Amino acid sequence: MNHLSTTFSPLQAMKKLAVCAVLVCVCAGAYAQNKVFDELAKMKGVEYQHVNKDMISLAAKQGNGLHIGDVVNLGQGAGEDFLNQFDDVKVFTCEDGGNIKKFQKTALKLLKGKEWEPLIDTKGDDGEMVKIYLSKKGEQSTNVILAVEEDEATLVVITGTFDLAKMMQQGMNIGVNN
Repeated sequence: MNHLSTTFSPLQAMKKLAVCAVLVCVCAGAYAQNKVFDELAKMKGVEYQHVNKDMISLAAKQGNGLHIGDVVNLGQGAGEDFLNQFDDVKVFTCEDGGNIKKFQKTALKLLKGKEWEPLIDTKGDDGEMVKIYLSKKGEQSTNVILAVEEDEATLVVITGTFDLAKMMQQGMNIGVNN
């Protein structure tokens, strides 16, 4: 009996179960948070692009950075380690003049939760608007960039193990063009 208690401790089993449960909750939360934006892809006039971890890793190995159309330019010349911090990039673009306001309203509604920390909130005289939000759970971050002009609105969702606010402070080569 003494041998059994040293090789199989109910307390150790409970600790392992608790750690697994926490990891599942964190991963599921990040996945659900990222999926919430997918409703934008279903809107009329919205173009949707998604780049997963495998494609990001391939871009990192090639050393050219990650380019998604004219909208996203991540890591040009920054090195493979930089891009390996990214797990997922989604880009939603609306150029349909009749749906831009609806797109903007829906995106802002999705960003109203308490988990979103606003990093940048600007609005120009001509109605141009840029908002950047961060949600961080442990090492996992979700960064959202919303840029709205008169004739185009773009929402970029980037998940990974990096801190966008810290990168912006350091002047890293991060580009989101609108």
